[in-house]
Amino acid sequence: MKLHFDHALVARLLAHAQAASEHSPTYDQLDDPAFFKAGVSSRHPTGADVDRTKIPAGLMLVGDNGIYLMSNGYPILGDPDGHGSLVAYASEADPRTRPDDWYDVKRASFGGDDGAEFLSADTIRKALEATVGSRLWIDVTPARISCPYLASPQKNRSGQPDGGSGKACSE
Repeated sequence: MKLHFDHALVARLLAHAQAASEHSPTYDQLDDPAFFKAGVSSRHPTGADVDRTKIPAGLMLVGDNGIYLMSNGYPILGDPDGHGSLVAYASEADPRTRPDDWYDVKRASFGGDDGAEFLSADTIRKALEATVGSRLWIDVTPARISCPYLASPQKNRSGQPDGGSGKACSE
């Protein structure tokens, strides 16, 4: 299911993530030994066991009370209204504007369980470039996440560029 996000707000979230020197981990990253602090070999790591400087910059696609993107930059980018982190809701799954059907959209696209998926800064940057002048979209199913990107110009048989085309990259 294609979910649409405010382009400018997603760009702001990405800028925050890229400017941060530390990043918050997803649950998958929390369990990845590549992100542990030196000397940690826990089978049950906590946030204190993770070296936040090793976590790459990006956004988290969160399925919870709606579906939204948020920066993984640390410290958080606060919501101007003082309600935690600033987030970019998918217009189809925003409980503030779609109180009657956001949950059905969340279940159909993200699945029934709550969670967060990491989307790299490069993936988001390419998706933003591919959707300039419109809303960013991300195609989300319980099994797959894909987003648009602009392919490099292909050369035809005579060696001349054919021009780029929109394609989807998978996370």
